Amino acid sequence: MDIDSAKNRFDSIRPEIDSLIPKIETETDARFQIIDRLLTEVLGWHRSEIQTEPHAPGGGYIDYLLSASNRNYLVVEAKRISTPLLDVASPQATFYKAGGPALKSAADGLEQAQRYCSKTGVLFAAITTGVQWLGFWATRTDGRPPLEGKAAAFPSLDAISDRFALFYDLFSKAGLQANLYRIRVNEAEGFIVRHTENLEPLIPDGEVRLMRQSKLGGDLEQVFNRFFGAMSGAGDAEMLAQCFVESKESQESDATLTKLADNLISRIDVVETAKGEELEQEIRQAIESERGEFVLIIGNKGAGKSTFIDRFFRLVLERRLRERCVVCRIDLADSTGEIATIIPWLVTHLKKEIERQLFDGKSPSYAELQGIFISEYDRWRHGERKPLYDRDRDKFKERFGEWIAGMIDSDPERYVRALLNNIVAGRQRMPCIIFDNTDHFPASFQEAVFQFAQSLYREIFSFVVCPITDRTVWQLSKSGPLQSYNSRALYLPVPSTKDVLAKRITFVRSKAKGDRGEYFLSKGIRLSVPDIGAFASCVEEVFVNEDYIGRAVGWLSNHDIRRGLRIANRIITSPVLKVDDLVRAFLVGKRAVPRRREIKKALLLGTKTYFTQEENDYILNLFAVESDNIRSPLLRLSVLRMLIDRAADKSHPEKAYVSVGHVLAYFESAGVSSIALRQDLADLLRYRLVTPYDPTDERTHDEQRLKITHSGRIHYEFSFAAQEASYMSQVALRTPVRTGAYFDRSRKALSEGKMDWQSWQSLIREFSSYLLTEDERSLTLPQIEDFKSQRQMRRDLAQTWGVERLSTKKGL
Repeated sequence: MDIDSAKNRFDSIRPEIDSLIPKIETETDARFQIIDRLLTEVLGWHRSEIQTEPHAPGGGYIDYLLSASNRNYLVVEAKRISTPLLDVASPQATFYKAGGPALKSAADGLEQAQRYCSKTGVLFAAITTGVQWLGFWATRTDGRPPLEGKAAAFPSLDAISDRFALFYDLFSKAGLQANLYRIRVNEAEGFIVRHTENLEPLIPDGEVRLMRQSKLGGDLEQVFNRFFGAMSGAGDAEMLAQCFVESKESQESDATLTKLADNLISRIDVVETAKGEELEQEIRQAIESERGEFVLIIGNKGAGKSTFIDRFFRLVLERRLRERCVVCRIDLADSTGEIATIIPWLVTHLKKEIERQLFDGKSPSYAELQGIFISEYDRWRHGERKPLYDRDRDKFKERFGEWIAGMIDSDPERYVRALLNNIVAGRQRMPCIIFDNTDHFPASFQEAVFQFAQSLYREIFSFVVCPITDRTVWQLSKSGPLQSYNSRALYLPVPSTKDVLAKRITFVRSKAKGDRGEYFLSKGIRLSVPDIGAFASCVEEVFVNEDYIGRAVGWLSNHDIRRGLRIANRIITSPVLKVDDLVRAFLVGKRAVPRRREIKKALLLGTKTYFTQEENDYILNLFAVESDNIRSPLLRLSVLRMLIDRAADKSHPEKAYVSVGHVLAYFESAGVSSIALRQDLADLLRYRLVTPYDPTDERTHDEQRLKITHSGRIHYEFSFAAQEASYMSQVALRTPVRTGAYFDRSRKALSEGKMDWQSWQSLIREFSSYLLTEDERSLTLPQIEDFKSQRQMRRDLAQTWGVERLSTKKGL
């Protein structure tokens, strides 16, 4: 639960709690009516993570012990609501000395909490009446006695509301997992956590300009967006049919299949995407056996799962079978993502979709509703309503219609199930229900959707399809619906971005040769057919014939087709590439081949004259350091090196993952601040250079497990690419650095005129030397085997860019 949701929930339950406070007398009442609710409904703790009254080693019982992922995080000592915890009248939330006069009344509770924390390995404790809350760093490792430190005090619920961010950071599951109490207490005690200095890039933001795009370039961008920039040919069945990549497996498929086969589902097939024979066979068997089927379409994010299903049911499935199916697609991406409302949402949208399919988008007539509820109609007619039927049939029908209307309003799920049964019994067809884009949401949300889908499948003869990512099915198979329910799993391999573009190039060329432009005009494209054909050749030269760029796009996108197409769009529409000149060359019969350096520069710059981090979702400046958070500029690169080493262990897929807590401990031994490192891990995660074990967990808490991605690997590769140094040259210009001798020399070199190849090499060498020098100032690598790879990385960086002087401080 994020802080905004937590505050909204606090505000919503506050009136009810306020009304109960005058009636609460005992500690038990306070716990049940207030403390339990705040912990579970506001602070994000699951009841399974809360132990009440566990026996403490050495004696005594702890009121609450809160744990997650096999680690204890918080001791909570509850007191009667009438027990005063503060000896000051200030109504504001603030910090007081834990052993000082302001908290004298809470002294016994603080000492008790401190004792329980030392016995359970917990560092932070809360003492609360439900209304008043104290937060106390009970076990410290900084040499300060706990009672000499500061404790946070919230004298009332109003104080909590006024400083809710502080309350959330101290007591929430998310805050404790991120150790935010340390930051808050350190700040209150006057400890300056962050080292601040003035840093400036060689090229400041004010010198970054927008490059102008030619008219032809703008028109060609429309062509690219229409035919190359989207996942599927929405509204264009011909494009959908011809441009779907009929590939077998991506480079990762063997490993993923092994993981699934060994650990997840007993039955799994690889989808032959050319014909979709596996899915068609499942449908044929489901119809013939009248047993139905529940199918998972498993694939990496961006593998084209939705496109595959759409294409399959529209174009691939044998017509005889297709005519016996009623296909209802429910797009979960349109939902709010709230678990509490997802079932009513599913029922509402399924009702609309079934009615659209069965009644041509209109509401069902009375006769059609009578047919749907014929068994109920017959019961009324022959049973309890027979006298009314015999006496006044019009009145009978009116009453029956009123019953149907009331039932639809009060129990729409019953109506949906009646519609599905009517498809089977009344129309001799099979409902095919697709719950699409479920994997955009957390596991708990997916589980709710799966349970609903399974309830339909078990009750009604139907064919249910759920596309899901391989990581999500891996996670849910450990605990949740995939353990409880039978399902059939089909794996959809990921085609490369290069293959996707090649397929579309062939399609565009075929249309350019086959008509006089009518097809393109129908799509709103005004360019001449020769221009479009020449542009297709340009796209081919950049992404298909240039293997390195094809690999770079695939790795930067982590084999996510959607992201890969966006990256390709950024490259081909960048003014750096001068695609209009390339088109003109192809028009006169010349083969125009852009240089790799220009293509990579187009990727880095987009439409700007220099690299801009804020406008680049795919490239991360690994060496950027903020003025208010000074640390080694090689820290992100060091993390990637550590994860690369970890991924080298191929004995089990899970070996590639490392917990955040382990990463923090590893680098803390080199003198790295955990606060600084957490920020770097968050940036690596946000730009997808690392990926979490739980694909829905985007917080960098100690238990979160991470592994390096293909994007992380190619970023590491960029940093050592001496033959093509576009990345290093751009980050050298745009990385904030200390204003000193290096800054002055480099600015002078840039101001003296056009830079040649040797000038750029010299600039990168100076930049690399600066990085290594700053790294020496910021951390010290222990002289042990575990850091051998880190020392080698720094030697490699120096050697790659010609840095001659290195300190012996790190044993380099």
